[in-house]
Amino acid sequence: MLSVMDAQARDQWYRNLERDKIPAISEANILSNFEQLHQSKNELFERGVSNVFRSLSWDYKSNHPYKFGKKVIVNGLVSYNQWGFTLNHSYRRDQLADLERMLFLLEGKAITDNRTDVTAQLYEHIRAAPKMAKIYEDEYFTIKYFMKGSAPLTFRKPELMDKMNIIIAKH
Repeated sequence: MLSVMDAQARDQWYRNLERDKIPAISEANILSNFEQLHQSKNELFERGVSNVFRSLSWDYKSNHPYKFGKKVIVNGLVSYNQWGFTLNHSYRRDQLADLERMLFLLEGKAITDNRTDVTAQLYEHIRAAPKMAKIYEDEYFTIKYFMKGSAPLTFRKPELMDKMNIIIAKH
């Protein structure tokens, strides 16, 4: 279920779990939740992309206030201390996963399990060489990360950015 939820929906899910506001566990409820999530996954992913866009800092020239460019700069994705880099467990991590899921959808690919998404791969990349490696690359992103916590994300498939900008314009 977490694989088809955007950051906002996952946050609400965890809050409900903490407050014991969960429905009775039954086959009917589980199937109903999966069906509802599956039917609304496009809207959830669009909302996720829109939320990422809204949260970008306009202090950077590469972050355009009206569209995703070839590169965006995200603050707070990583942190650095005497032991090296770590990937922050925060909404930024969830937003990066939201971006990747939207790119999968726009390309017509099946969405990966949240345990193998870009955040899990980036976490392993950082963990393998916490003091040395400062650049992560995969099919969709080149991510550089710096000691101050900022991380420029360069999109590797510009044709998908046009589609994401249509979503931004819609929202």
